[in-house]
Amino acid sequence: MPQRTPVKKMKTKTMMDFFSPKKETESDRKSRKVLQDQNNAQNTEGKSHKFQFRYKKTTHAVAGDPSKTVLDVLNTNKMFRKIKKENAQKEIVLQRSRGDIPQAAVNTDFPCCLIDKDEIIDVKFIKKHDSASTQKKPTRRPTSLNKSENLVIFYIKTKGKRKVKRVMMNEELCKNDVDYVCVYAFNEDTLKTALQRDGRFCSDLFKKHCDLSEFGSETVHDLAYPVKHLNRKHFAMVISNKKNQSESQSDSQDDAKENADPNQHPIDTEEDKNNNNVAECSTRDRPAPKIIPDSKELEKILRNDMRSYLEQRSIGDTKVKVQNFFRAEYDKGVESFTEVKKVKEIMRLSNSVCQIRAEGSFRGTGFLLFDRFVLTNAHVIGDFDRVTRKLSMTFTAVFGFEDLGQVGIKSIAVKEHAVACHHGFDGKTCHLDFALLELDVADGEPLDFPELLAHYSYGRPPNRGGICIVGHPDGGVKKRDLCYIISREDQPDAVNKHISQNINYYHVITQESRVQNWTTHENQIMYNSCFFHGSSGSPVFDESCRLIGVHTGGYVYRGARGRNRSVMEYGFSIQPILESINNQAKDCGRVDILKLLFKFKFNVNMEDNDVEMTEEPQHQEE
Repeated sequence: MPQRTPVKKMKTKTMMDFFSPKKETESDRKSRKVLQDQNNAQNTEGKSHKFQFRYKKTTHAVAGDPSKTVLDVLNTNKMFRKIKKENAQKEIVLQRSRGDIPQAAVNTDFPCCLIDKDEIIDVKFIKKHDSASTQKKPTRRPTSLNKSENLVIFYIKTKGKRKVKRVMMNEELCKNDVDYVCVYAFNEDTLKTALQRDGRFCSDLFKKHCDLSEFGSETVHDLAYPVKHLNRKHFAMVISNKKNQSESQSDSQDDAKENADPNQHPIDTEEDKNNNNVAECSTRDRPAPKIIPDSKELEKILRNDMRSYLEQRSIGDTKVKVQNFFRAEYDKGVESFTEVKKVKEIMRLSNSVCQIRAEGSFRGTGFLLFDRFVLTNAHVIGDFDRVTRKLSMTFTAVFGFEDLGQVGIKSIAVKEHAVACHHGFDGKTCHLDFALLELDVADGEPLDFPELLAHYSYGRPPNRGGICIVGHPDGGVKKRDLCYIISREDQPDAVNKHISQNINYYHVITQESRVQNWTTHENQIMYNSCFFHGSSGSPVFDESCRLIGVHTGGYVYRGARGRNRSVMEYGFSIQPILESINNQAKDCGRVDILKLLFKFKFNVNMEDNDVEMTEEPQHQEE
């Protein structure tokens, strides 16, 4: 009889601990620095930051978390939300009434901590320009609260010099008494990075060779210049001199032609016209290049691939190695599931997987653990009476939901009391999220589904290797997902990989990690799965088709278009769940459960009287 594997004392750590890998690269160091700045600023989070906004001569007071953006805090005000809704078809303009440049317009993602106490923000709305309707959203990064050390602001005139006819994406901004815009940046940023993140500047500024001319001096700064020395300075956009222009013209013209946005207007300068004439004369006698038919799309793909490759090489090849490592691990992990015998076995075991519905609506996934008992997550069944374990809703287990045609489906009612359940820390070493439900079938009535406890892998789950999850993601038909376990030593790299691919949502991820108090536990199995809402309670199988865990959730944040994304997903291992079921069955006198556990040779701290109970041929009377 297998002996219980002792569980080590659980070590709990936050997801924030994963943000810095063991072998730190330069890019990792920068990410860690931003993270440390945020941790240092946590003492100020939650404190109220007060300022005012003025619309049509009426002033309103607002207050909010200084870690938020200006727009986030404004949205907490009912009157502002009403005003914004009335002007939904227009572009919002937020103008500061204080600072070095009064009436400078800030972006909607401007850090609230940089707004002075009781400062008045003038709210206006302007007509959206054709190009403004298609402009890219600014790339946003986490807002550090320690502005004296980490944040820089500077001002740029909305009208350029040296024959630059257009600076702002929306020219309506210049026609509404907005002479300057206020831009924020981080110390490690360059001017180009800050301007591109801001999102209000004409994209052709970055394709041409433009500089920033500093007011009050003859200094001209290239866009590659770091911002940390430019705090609170004022600039105008200029075209660089002809020498620099000629050096960059040959490189920029091809990119501008191939990647130009049809909705964007170029910067019209006399230098451009002269350079175009020179280029035309120099190529007039050359033979026309041969154009490969239908090659534009291919060329665009190749350009993007090369740009991505150069970006990876510019920060070192660590990222490439990490990606190759995870790809190799995935290929190796799922290869075993291509064997025909294992495919057949997984298909057979998947017959035990069911969809859990509450009063006709899907809630999650479950599976037949043994006899007539189905295992799922506690958060799937929701609220229940903590004493009697009576469920708050009527549940049904639906087996065979594999086709929308509703053929071959078997719906079985669930009894109104849960047999065992636990959601949270178990008081010893593990975090649990499970509910054992009893199907309402006659005693002795056979269920033609495999009992997955018979395929349970005793002991601690594997630390690496391929896994297969079978469930009902998004409330749909039954599906399977092949993925691989992320070992404990590889989890920091997995987190950093996800963040590097979703850097625009770095601030969202870190904020959610604090709000939701993301932690990890020893009884968790980590992996990357495409199974999200509706798949909670799915069985997790290892490469030998053995049951090792219950798919439970992920470290979720809100991504593009409001869709849920996850840094990584996890399931809870089976053994602590079985131990809790065993203990709860003993406490409430469920001899039938103890006998079934004994039948499957699951023996956890069994005492002599417990063994006698399991060997008793009849149920004892209560």
